[in-house]
Amino acid sequence: MSPFHRTFSLWISLLFLACQGLWAQAAFPSAEGERARYAVYIELPRSYISGVCILLHDGTDVKGSIFNEFGISAMDFAYRPQKDKVKLLSVQKMLDKWYIRKRLKRDLRELVHVLQQGGTRYVDEKYHITFQLTPLQE
Repeated sequence: MSPFHRTFSLWISLLFLACQGLWAQAAFPSAEGERARYAVYIELPRSYISGVCILLHDGTDVKGSIFNEFGISAMDFAYRPQKDKVKLLSVQKMLDKWYIRKRLKRDLRELVHVLQQGGTRYVDEKYHITFQLTPLQE
């Protein structure tokens, strides 16, 4: 990633965080048809992903999508509450490795648990990955 793109992405992320006062409290979708929207910032040891996360309860599963500020999808997933499992539906090419997919499934499941309890931050201590979600106004 070029210094320009890194700086631009950082400014967009800071803009999301600076507007935090405009955002309302979004609850994790628990009934069919409910939606939740979050500004998302995923910090990795050598990089980060920032953008928007949208969750939708479709009756049985909670489906989610994380995409960046430009509308490029990083990943789509489904959480099945009955089995307490996450299934990755699609993953950006640079993240589409078996060992990364395995870690993403675990981390997304833990992030869903945090969201269900009203939290907005999950840290994977072993791999130093931080997930920060901020509710967006509907």
